Amino acid sequence: MNIDVYSDGSATTSDKAGGWAFVVLIDGKFHHEHSGYLESATNNDAELVGALNGLEYVLNYSCTFQGSFPVEMEVTLISDSEIVLNWTNGTYKFKQIDKLPLYEQLCRLVKKLNVKTKWVKGHSGDIWNSRCDKLANNARKGIKDLDKSPQNGDTRIGVKKTGVVTLWFHDQLKVIDLENNIVENYDRELHGKRGSIMEIREEKSR
Repeated sequence: MNIDVYSDGSATTSDKAGGWAFVVLIDGKFHHEHSGYLESATNNDAELVGALNGLEYVLNYSCTFQGSFPVEMEVTLISDSEIVLNWTNGTYKFKQIDKLPLYEQLCRLVKKLNVKTKWVKGHSGDIWNSRCDKLANNARKGIKDLDKSPQNGDTRIGVKKTGVVTLWFHDQLKVIDLENNIVENYDRELHGKRGSIMEIREEKSR
């Protein structure tokens, strides 16, 4: 499973508001996006917070696979901020003491997820970098983004039917993609109309 985390930040000086954003792609397809407002932030602050939130989301997402099928992930942080990427991969020595807690959080996430980095030139036409830039700018300005992403919904199964089964477990309908080893909680809007094929019951002691 290849997970790309695009991140961006928008800010000017530390006494003014900032915004951050991230977009997550799984195997090249849109999975999730989020953005947020910072009461005061430099551009580096906003860029760093965007990267942290994106990686934190991926870490929480990976926890949904615990106890399920084994899943191998390759996580890549993609940004137009060379300083954040070089903090991430260790090329630059971190010297900004006021941001030390954020840097320590970044190191923890990088270690847990074995994060790789990739630089993309800003405003170069990359669709996901442009999306992050727009979300971060809107968050800084307090503008609610009404544009829909190219694809919506936190699902990698979608309405696909080949190799997919559904079953009840712990009073929850699960959708299982046998070909790609993916398990998701059923959502009719995301997965289409489906019926349960079987039910797994836990043996009760008597």
